[in-house]
Amino acid sequence: MKLSLCYAGDFETTTDENDCRVWAYSLCNVDDFTDFKYGTSIDEFFEFCQDYLHNYKIWFHNLKFDGEFIINYLLTHGFTWIKDKKDKADKTFTTLIGDMGQFYNITVYFQVYKTKTNKVEFFDSLKIFPNFSVEKVAEAFNLPIHKLSIDYKKYRPLGYQLNTQEIDYIRNDVEIMARALKEMFSRG
Repeated sequence: MKLSLCYAGDFETTTDENDCRVWAYSLCNVDDFTDFKYGTSIDEFFEFCQDYLHNYKIWFHNLKFDGEFIINYLLTHGFTWIKDKKDKADKTFTTLIGDMGQFYNITVYFQVYKTKTNKVEFFDSLKIFPNFSVEKVAEAFNLPIHKLSIDYKKYRPLGYQLNTQEIDYIRNDVEIMARALKEMFSRG
């Protein structure tokens, strides 16, 4: 039986409309805050997602934003949208997007073995914490960490290596959300 792991996730993206891409991703395990992962491209992120041992649930705070990068990646890398999960197969995905453009869920399927399908499910934590920024979530839960800041407009070329300040920034963002999600899940 596959182990399902739950993470808070986030993408950092360029602000140049002529070079719109993910320059960093970060993940923090909801059940173990020391389990922090990050990388420098959406390709690396999807390599992580295709782990044959685990199914993942990854919560993005504002899936509408990050989900557009996910869907763009899927559609440009040979994945096919399916209407019903009964039709799941390697490189397929489903979406739950409301009439007003609200993103609720994206589920991506990968074939691991000839008869086994792995999946990663993306959810929107903004639906649990509506109208709460990451900074406000940290304050509301009186967390021991807080939101940091970075230069969002700084040029970060392909292959850019994050500095310590940027790693601390992305770690705090996902750890804040992981801590808040753990608290909410413990409340049922």
